[in-house]
Amino acid sequence: MKKLLLFAGLLAVTTLCMSQNNNNKEKMEKEHIVYFSFDQNNAMAMNGEKYNVSILKDGRIKIVIDEGLRGEKELYTDDSTIFDELLNLVKTYEMDKYESNYQPDMRVFDGDSWSLYYKYDTRRSVSSGGYMAWPDNFREAHEAMSHYFQKWRDCQKGVVEIDYFKFTTKNNQGRDIAYTLERGETEATITIHDAEQGIDKSLKVSNDVITEFHQRASLVRLKSSLYDHIPSDPDATMSTYFVRYNNGDTIEGKTGYTTYPSHKESAIMDFFERWLRE
Repeated sequence: MKKLLLFAGLLAVTTLCMSQNNNNKEKMEKEHIVYFSFDQNNAMAMNGEKYNVSILKDGRIKIVIDEGLRGEKELYTDDSTIFDELLNLVKTYEMDKYESNYQPDMRVFDGDSWSLYYKYDTRRSVSSGGYMAWPDNFREAHEAMSHYFQKWRDCQKGVVEIDYFKFTTKNNQGRDIAYTLERGETEATITIHDAEQGIDKSLKVSNDVITEFHQRASLVRLKSSLYDHIPSDPDATMSTYFVRYNNGDTIEGKTGYTTYPSHKESAIMDFFERWLRE
């Protein structure tokens, strides 16, 4: 009799747990995101991006997009499907399965950090983040997220792209480089000047090259600043950049290095150096 009662008790507990789990599962499946935030930063290169979506008191939805390019943008919409689409991103890339904290095995300084936080209408929230450590699919999820928010920037403000870009770098040891990229009606023009290698030439390329460069510029956070990073060493290599967009906006900056170029300068030079030998 005791065994029978014990079995009945265990069965009742199991049934209750299954019922609670099913209720929790149904509740979670009916949840809707009402707040979303993602940040990524690189301490050494001083670049990164930020996406934030929240509901204002008047019911409007505020979207903050800061990819470094042209600075932070605030957009507003009444279209609540943005939260459904964000939830779909979370589920598709299994961001809801991310661990709360990712850290490297060894201490690393001046590296990449990131954070992800979103909240449901049930008041349940999920947060994750890390420093120099990421989930296995982070690259794919990050690219999908960047692509998604670019859609909002474009549809709200019209497509803003680079029309003209110029980069120069010089030092006292004879380094003298100038790269330009300019959009045309059917083709773009690239000019290459490299005094050390004796190269001066102009090339015609597809305007798609400007779109490619625009995406790279977004990642390295070009911004208007004459004090980006200016070394005091008189033998330092100094760099300047100037950007003009198709909506008339311009940015210009000045930076430099003593030993190794920054992530920003390396990304720009790597982009143009593919045409040095063509």
